[in-house]
Amino acid sequence: MKILYVTDLHGDKNKYRKTLGIAIKKNIGVIVNGGDMLPKLGERHLEQPSFINEFLRDYFSELEKHGITYLAMLGNDDLLSVDGLFDTVCGEFGNVHNIAGKKVCVGEYEFIGMNHILDHPFGCKDRVVTETHYIPQRQLSPVAGISNEYGYDRIYNWLEYSRTELPYMCDILKDLPEPENPRQTIYVMHMPPAGLRLGQLLYQDLDIGSVDIYDFLKEKQPLLSLHGHIHESPDTEKGKWINQILDTTCIQTGQTELNDNNMVYAEIDLQSREYSRKITNI
Repeated sequence: MKILYVTDLHGDKNKYRKTLGIAIKKNIGVIVNGGDMLPKLGERHLEQPSFINEFLRDYFSELEKHGITYLAMLGNDDLLSVDGLFDTVCGEFGNVHNIAGKKVCVGEYEFIGMNHILDHPFGCKDRVVTETHYIPQRQLSPVAGISNEYGYDRIYNWLEYSRTELPYMCDILKDLPEPENPRQTIYVMHMPPAGLRLGQLLYQDLDIGSVDIYDFLKEKQPLLSLHGHIHESPDTEKGKWINQILDTTCIQTGQTELNDNNMVYAEIDLQSREYSRKITNI
């Protein structure tokens, strides 16, 4: 089975179309989207539902025409308040699956999604959890907010809130479905694991990956884990796009900036265990 893995498209329609075109040209039957699927600039509460209802519904229909299976989940820049709509639209197509917190079997392989992240220093705090080892970063926005249907429930003391109200990453991971065969399992986790240089920030020498995710993958030993979230990480001086936790291969393709003329993705051959990172013009 061959997979095209892409992440952090943030509503860039050209990158979506390019992904489909590559899959058709190379006869790839499965596309995995690792999160942050929707537009993040402008008024998210208007643009994100519209993107799901209009562009994604048509896109999923086009995928269906070509017999391509699409495994996807929303990410931290995708509003929590549109989860229901996204799940509904995915459910309209037999070839499209929302994998957040779920297990989906494709052929002999099991795909399990997890779209929570650790604290990040911006205003929207959807899908954010904490962990025992984590030290929150300096927040760049004066207030934080969890999205509701029309706006945000504002949090003015994020540091205190994060210490007392957030769930723990380890508990989120424990609640994931159990794989039947870990060596035939691919975890799709928007947040990268710690210590592998897959979550390397550009503006400081810091890997902000999750210790709990690292420990989880070390224990479970799946075939693969696929990550995203930190766009620039693979292209930083110390960053990597692929690394190992014992027998588990961890991939974080990264992504170019919004409206960039390039797109980053990975081609994955599960049978031959061959993995390649590609940068293509759109």
